[in-house]
Amino acid sequence: MMSKKISFTIILYIIFCFTAVLAPPIVLPYFSFKFQFIDFLMPFFAGIIIYKKWFKNWNLMYVKNFLFLISVICLSIIVNKQWFVINDWFEIYKVIKWLLVFVVFKELCGQKMNTTIIDIIFVCLLIFNFLHYYNLFNFNETVMPLYCGADSKHLAFFGLNSIGLPSTKRMLGTMGNPNNNAILFLFFMLFYLPKERWKNKDTCFFVLCLIAFLACQSRTSLVAFIVIIIVNFVIIRVKWTKILLHSGLIIVVMVCFFFTPEITFFSHLTSQPSSQSLSQSLFHIENYSLTLLDGTALESYSWTFRLELWKQFLDQFFNHPILGHAPQKNYFYEHRLYFENEYVLFLWRYGILGFISLIGFYLIPVKRIFKTIRSSEISKNTLLLIMIFAICGLANVPLSNTILSLLFFSYLGIFYSQKIENDGNMAQNY
Repeated sequence: MMSKKISFTIILYIIFCFTAVLAPPIVLPYFSFKFQFIDFLMPFFAGIIIYKKWFKNWNLMYVKNFLFLISVICLSIIVNKQWFVINDWFEIYKVIKWLLVFVVFKELCGQKMNTTIIDIIFVCLLIFNFLHYYNLFNFNETVMPLYCGADSKHLAFFGLNSIGLPSTKRMLGTMGNPNNNAILFLFFMLFYLPKERWKNKDTCFFVLCLIAFLACQSRTSLVAFIVIIIVNFVIIRVKWTKILLHSGLIIVVMVCFFFTPEITFFSHLTSQPSSQSLSQSLFHIENYSLTLLDGTALESYSWTFRLELWKQFLDQFFNHPILGHAPQKNYFYEHRLYFENEYVLFLWRYGILGFISLIGFYLIPVKRIFKTIRSSEISKNTLLLIMIFAICGLANVPLSNTILSLLFFSYLGIFYSQKIENDGNMAQNY
């Protein structure tokens, strides 16, 4: 994925990717919050930027958007008199990390992509999720608390409903959250999507990635998956016979996952308390995602609660429409609020200005993408990645997630590392 000319670059890339996807959060003494291993890489990233004098990147519109968001967050904190709240200032640090990762990947990544490292990480990720899904070797009791916390409700009720009976398993993975885990697998899926010359290895990895993705049972991500598959077929312009063949493969995998009784049985082989409860759950175990089809997803308590919460925060947004209410992270911690709409969250926290910056992260690269979308797989995948985050942001907060956001901006950095032959100044303008 990166140029082989600089060995230090390859080492840095390997460490970044492995730790971002596979390393658990780090708990240090005397700190009330957790660190990611990536946090300890940031001084190296900043040092490289300063040493290499990559200040030319400040002319990029995309980089200016990072700086604009940092300014908006600072003003929002000051205006709302939150300057003594340390937690809120960490939101600025988060955006700085985005900026550092974007610039480093833009400058160090080559145009040609070698997915060997990606393949290795993906296989490790599959093994991790397999051990977790089937709880082999007491994996959920010994390892998973390191990733999602010992008090995680997702882990405590994994494969169970609210009264402790067997129910849908929603795979948590290294993200410690089924929705975020689904987005992570969508990210990896970009490397193995159907193409005109679809290699056997990529086909196998795509099927495995699809199965793992479905095991996360994320409804919003399922919508994003369908959209990117359709858009992918439109962009690559393969023959309709291949489209039917590839679509048929996807449908077969999905049908087998959702409707085959054997899959249902094996998914609960290790956790069923009795044969009676097994027979009762055979036709319900894999149907969480399918509630999108019969409309029950829109009638569930979780959905109605989200709507009420979003309405409440939108009403409050009009009290501070320009700069919002500041991050107010302690408010969310105290009330145990898990906000699940990126757009409403940005409006409430940073007002219209912050919302414009959020939209900018998705729209600024679009013109550049369409300049090279037919000739560059990176450009095509960047568009699909933006669509994934934009769609999932309707019912999740992927760009606010520590790991997912860094993967997003690292890939955007790789995209901006491309050279456009017909317009050499394109990189300076967008």
